[in-house]
Amino acid sequence: MRRVKKEKKAAELYWQDFIDCYFEFSRAKFSTIPSFDRSAPRDLKLIVSSLRKRAEENGIEWTKEIAIKRFKLFLEYAYDSDKWMRMNFLLSNLNRQKDKYFFNIKSENAKPI
Repeated sequence: MRRVKKEKKAAELYWQDFIDCYFEFSRAKFSTIPSFDRSAPRDLKLIVSSLRKRAEENGIEWTKEIAIKRFKLFLEYAYDSDKWMRMNFLLSNLNRQKDKYFFNIKSENAKPI
């Protein structure tokens, strides 16, 4: 039986920059860096791809500067607006709750991310 090769998904633009940004944020808020194993890379990719898609749907070019700025805004909003998230600041939780933050940002008439 012949194996069919899976097509590799395209790498997310600025991937290492997102990882670095998340680690810097964690170091600033929690004085340590998180583990980045198990589902963490997948959760980060899902968050980033959602941010990219939302930007592109609004006609915003996905440059490195814009991408990192929007990711930082997302992290800050999640951390600042949600006490539970501050105490459970994991990529898996951020990914599961991302729509809540997108909706809240939109309803608060804040600049959408």
